[in-house]
Amino acid sequence: MGRFGVTNYAVLALYLIAMLGIGWWCSRRIQTTRSFFIADGRMNFVLVGISILGTYLSALTMLGLPAMSYGIHDWTYVVQLPFLVLTAAVITRLVLPAYRDAGVISIYEFLERRIHVSVRLIGSISFIVMSMARMSIILYLTSLALHTATGLPLVGVIVVMGIIIAAYTVMGGIEAVIWTDAVQVGIFVFGALLTLFYILQDIPPGHLFAVAAENHKFRLLIPELKLKEICTLWLILETVFQTIRIYGTQQDIAQRYMTTDSTARANRSVWIATVGYIPLGLLFYFIGTALFVYYNEFPVAELPAKADQIYPFFIVHTLPAGLAGLVVAAFFAASMSSIDSSMNSASTICVEDFVKRFSKRERSDREDLVLARALTLIWGVVTILVALVFIKAEYVQILWGKAMGISTNGMLGLLALALLPMRIDKYAALAGFAAAYIALAVMMRTGVNFLLWAVIGNTICFVIGLGISLLINGSKRAPAMAPAE
Repeated sequence: MGRFGVTNYAVLALYLIAMLGIGWWCSRRIQTTRSFFIADGRMNFVLVGISILGTYLSALTMLGLPAMSYGIHDWTYVVQLPFLVLTAAVITRLVLPAYRDAGVISIYEFLERRIHVSVRLIGSISFIVMSMARMSIILYLTSLALHTATGLPLVGVIVVMGIIIAAYTVMGGIEAVIWTDAVQVGIFVFGALLTLFYILQDIPPGHLFAVAAENHKFRLLIPELKLKEICTLWLILETVFQTIRIYGTQQDIAQRYMTTDSTARANRSVWIATVGYIPLGLLFYFIGTALFVYYNEFPVAELPAKADQIYPFFIVHTLPAGLAGLVVAAFFAASMSSIDSSMNSASTICVEDFVKRFSKRERSDREDLVLARALTLIWGVVTILVALVFIKAEYVQILWGKAMGISTNGMLGLLALALLPMRIDKYAALAGFAAAYIALAVMMRTGVNFLLWAVIGNTICFVIGLGISLLINGSKRAPAMAPAE
């Protein structure tokens, strides 16, 4: 059993069996695509809010944020957290009610009704590409944690974990996603608090803040404004643009808005998710700083080469048997809560935006349900394969920021155009989207920092799309919901 121990393996196995059990339990209620995709709108808003929180948190938070504050970035990314309140206000007042009123399952159908089918397809493809990158990065990061903790082969861990996540998502659909996410959030919050307790009990009183301050580990602001480097203003702008885009244009998040029985309750779910993330983000940044101080006080011969491995390294070498297994299960929980959502949502838009939208024959709902489950399994396989590509990656939080900036460029601009009360010309919207990617290519070539990619790209998409549309249509108002073409 190696250094991880029989007890830890038993705890981890029990957790994985429980997740599969929830998937099986939820599968008994799946009779239609509507129940598979949105649980027939019967989910409790608190559960939905916790589920959204779990999807947003992911292993990128539990493992990525401690790595950032432990390493060279200190607390500079903490400035992003308060701006989630602005995101919640925008989503609950503008975006979520529009989706609920439209009665869509795929949020990209809303883009078609407001602009054109081509914009719907752009949104769908963008989400699929982004999801493949995100699921694979998260699967790799969590597998790296288990590999660090147990010594098990990294490739084998990636494959087994991917299979387990795909299995319960195929069985239970979005209801299984929401229930397992809620359980998983509780597990990884408890795991984080447990870790912090064991770190702090060994550090002499007063040493943590003294050592951290001496090494500038609470460094918060980067005032310099340099286009090619990270700074505080770029971090704030990127947060505002990207979090509104995430909550507004990502199917895996927005699909949850349809699983409650009213717009008011769905809005409460968003506030639970966004406000709940702020203290949890601070907790994981603090864990990274505490780990830096811990290994400053108690140096070891060989620390992991990658900062992303420091948290699981501490777990396996410090926590008692059983508790270490529980915290590693929390790593799995953080990962599963995001990957399962993306798998289900990628299947949703494939069925809704491609198969049902373009099918030339009448399809039965049973046929679509079988297809949705098969597609979920396919996404699981693709996720495993792409995760293997990221094995040599370092600072995955940075890697994810770049992948997200490339794959979702212009999507917030398109959503902003769709929400306007005026009619938006389809060619104007497409011109704005194309201009966003031209700008992205220029920024990447000239070395503009990745934090600005979303800010500049989406602004260009919106301004050019609006400008050309005004030239073509003037300020002619659109109907409340333009018919799909």
